[in-house]
Amino acid sequence: MNPPASIPPSARSWKDIRQGVNKRAMAREGRRRLWLASAKAALVCAVVVGCGCAVLAVYQMGQSDPGRLKEPVKAAPLQRVVFSTDGVLDRAWLDQALALPRTTSLMALDLAALERRLLASGQVHSVVLRRRFTDNALVVSVQERTPVARVMGQAGGDVPRELLVARDGVAFAGSGYDPATLARLPWLDGIELKRTAGRGYEPIPGMEPVAQLLAAGGALVPELANGWQVVSLARYASDAEIIVRSREIPEIVFDAEVSFPHQLAKLAYIVDSLHTHGDPPLARVDLAVGNQVPVELREAVSLQPARPTLFPSSPQPRPRRDF
Repeated sequence: MNPPASIPPSARSWKDIRQGVNKRAMAREGRRRLWLASAKAALVCAVVVGCGCAVLAVYQMGQSDPGRLKEPVKAAPLQRVVFSTDGVLDRAWLDQALALPRTTSLMALDLAALERRLLASGQVHSVVLRRRFTDNALVVSVQERTPVARVMGQAGGDVPRELLVARDGVAFAGSGYDPATLARLPWLDGIELKRTAGRGYEPIPGMEPVAQLLAAGGALVPELANGWQVVSLARYASDAEIIVRSREIPEIVFDAEVSFPHQLAKLAYIVDSLHTHGDPPLARVDLAVGNQVPVELREAVSLQPARPTLFPSSPQPRPRRDF
């Protein structure tokens, strides 16, 4: 059969393509890959041998003369101290607490001892110290306690002095605070300060609910909480009660195990209700009795003081207050 006229007679089929490989080209490529692999292996061996020799030299130097390794690092002088805090402490307090010599090296610093010095004040809750070799600096980061109340403390025969108390119960002298801010803190009563083996005091129990009460009062009823002068924990251990004495109300009893915003809402309702009845002077409000709230008026007011006025425990909130 003759091929179609459209296909030229010189056309080839796949059978006519040469299937062989150029042995010379294949040999050149193999030699190139072998040379690259050998060069890489030699380079790796050289690096490994060099590192091994360096380690061995350092080890032999340390065995023969250890001072040669330690001397350059120890000789690096302390250039500066970098200080940061989330509170009120300043650089003058830090310098006095650290009491670093004028000339010292960075590696000679005993970080554990310096940490104990800073924590000894009680105002510092936590501290992080680290060496920074890039500029030969000691970096000090401090987290401070925030005072929520005041108390008078006396050590031995010393003169009584004002101490600040944080929400974790730690009492400390305090440094750097604005006197006007401290004057607004209530005094603590009904507690006993116990000395520790060092210069500090044991934490005062019950301060966490006290801090919660003060925070809730300042946020929800600031016009009442601003007049709170004394917070007593005399009945906290026995009855879980916190007693507040203020300028307007001599005694307010709170239940430490009940929601403070709920109790403050009842207190605000009682005060507002009495405003509409001529503002009779209050003597005592007991918010820890449960179903009803006894309110005692002062004896100077002739409004049947023998029997306390009872207010419902769940008053309807007035439109101008929102709890």
